[in-house]
Amino acid sequence: MKDRLFPEIIRVAFKSLFQYRWTFAVTVLTQPFVLLLNMALFQSIYTYNQTEVIKGYGYVQMVWYFLSFMIVNAFVWNATTIEMSHKILSGDLTGDLLKPVSVLTLELGSSIASRIIAVIMDFLPTIVICSLILFPSFLTPWSFLRFLIVIIPAFFLNFFTAYIMGMAALILKNNSSLYAVNNLFAAFAGGAFIPLEFFPGWANTIVAALPFKYIFYWPIMCFLNKAPADEWTAVLGILKIQLIWCAVLFAAALVLWKRLVAHYCAAGG
Repeated sequence: MKDRLFPEIIRVAFKSLFQYRWTFAVTVLTQPFVLLLNMALFQSIYTYNQTEVIKGYGYVQMVWYFLSFMIVNAFVWNATTIEMSHKILSGDLTGDLLKPVSVLTLELGSSIASRIIAVIMDFLPTIVICSLILFPSFLTPWSFLRFLIVIIPAFFLNFFTAYIMGMAALILKNNSSLYAVNNLFAAFAGGAFIPLEFFPGWANTIVAALPFKYIFYWPIMCFLNKAPADEWTAVLGILKIQLIWCAVLFAAALVLWKRLVAHYCAAGG
């Protein structure tokens, strides 16, 4: 019975989230403008420095690097952290605890549904429209396949991280500040704001010990077909570390849930 529940959870969440399809449409319309702004910015930077390559990035790859963060986000983003806080504050978590599936399964199903919608209504239109503006000459069928291989565990990595942060609401009740700080730090440490090649050595040493570069940076590198992610050997190594991190975070989520759920107190006692 339970093996049929998870697909049903995704289906119900998909129908609910599809009501917000116009939100995705607005995102698709704004991203080409972001691309045009980056084109103008980096054209000036490359021209001023009288070079065609900066830190190993050509002009086209550099422009697409910053667009790639939004592309990766279409696959990995989720609102689990803040949703759990809302459920705890409203008391809705009580209903979830009474269901025949775990809260983790419910949140995972909702996140998967949201990403299916995002890929259809955000990623695909964006990649088509932006390719017409600045063609991604670096992209090949093999590099896109490597991107798909690492983006799936990247989604689970981001989900488990968000779920663990969400559990903090069992103590804090309102974890919106933690949510904002975590998103900012994860994006920065993942190389979303600036390529990790621009970080000093000590910063890269710290980042290497965290899971965030396996959520953002390496999927971006695969998408850009940039060394060393343009080799299958490197991709398999990245995938191995992603799976290890997924196992560690999943185990941590199970242990923390058992300990922290005892702190939950719904409205009325």
